[in-house]
Amino acid sequence: MDSQRAKARALEAEITALRLACIETQAPGDDDSQIRKSFQETHQSDSEEWGLSKDLRSHLGSLESELQFLSKLSGISIRNYCKNTEDLTSTEMAEKSIKKVLQKHRLSGNCHMITFQLEFQILEIQVN
Repeated sequence: MDSQRAKARALEAEITALRLACIETQAPGDDDSQIRKSFQETHQSDSEEWGLSKDLRSHLGSLESELQFLSKLSGISIRNYCKNTEDLTSTEMAEKSIKKVLQKHRLSGNCHMITFQLEFQILEIQVN
């Protein structure tokens, strides 16, 4: 089950990267259907390569279409996304089965004519 979640996260990250690449390379007047077709071909070949289950592929497809709908609805397009993960677990915490992970996220994009940059951090504490 954890391996499927890891694969799903990897695919979601790849979807984000492909979206960003499509947005960055899209020139004014480009045909959206051509970009969408290219994205679907890449996604399909990667899915086949990894041998993912049908349920996982359909779930990913629904997430991708939902994200596309929300992007069109809100007008927000993400151009760049970066995530850094840092393990903050000390030796004392490890002995108590406590794990601390800090995730730093940075993204930039635009909403209609407004350009934005967003940075945030998530501190995850896991107690076994």
